[in-house]
Amino acid sequence: MDRGDKARMTQVWFGSDLHFGHKNIQRFRGEFISSEQENRERIKADWNKVVGKNDTVYILGDACFTMDTINEFGHLPGRKVLIRGNHDLLDTQVYLKYFDHVYGLLKYKEFWLSHAPIHPDELRGKVNLHGHVHYASIKNVAGNLDSRYINMCCENLWKVFGCSLISIDQLRAYLKE
Repeated sequence: MDRGDKARMTQVWFGSDLHFGHKNIQRFRGEFISSEQENRERIKADWNKVVGKNDTVYILGDACFTMDTINEFGHLPGRKVLIRGNHDLLDTQVYLKYFDHVYGLLKYKEFWLSHAPIHPDELRGKVNLHGHVHYASIKNVAGNLDSRYINMCCENLWKVFGCSLISIDQLRAYLKE
């Protein structure tokens, strides 16, 4: 979906583990990027291609590592919501300069939004959108992807969908497959 369509409805987007400022991110994303700067540029290009100014973007943790890179979120369109991750170590007040809200865990429509996957007993019929695991998506006892968990890490979304963000409509269509 391209944000250039002026008549389109506002959209909700999800992504995780952007890792702005992570000096060794290419260790996790070597298939897609070769440096921290290339990581940021690719994610920002994806974001600017699909997110409109009235859209909402949920980042499911590990947004950025440094004060030098947090300000980049101020230049990206849309309302931004952060679900804090293990690498989101800046003061909450710093994040609130660039994100409309900051949470640890959030129930949103038919989803649980978290950084790390939550325990299966806590799902209560909802799907867990999470990050943290990079390529290691949650599998069931038969060894297949567990449809109760959707890995939102950039490298996983690039591999499956070709973009570092996924819309709620794309996500719902994927879950029906």
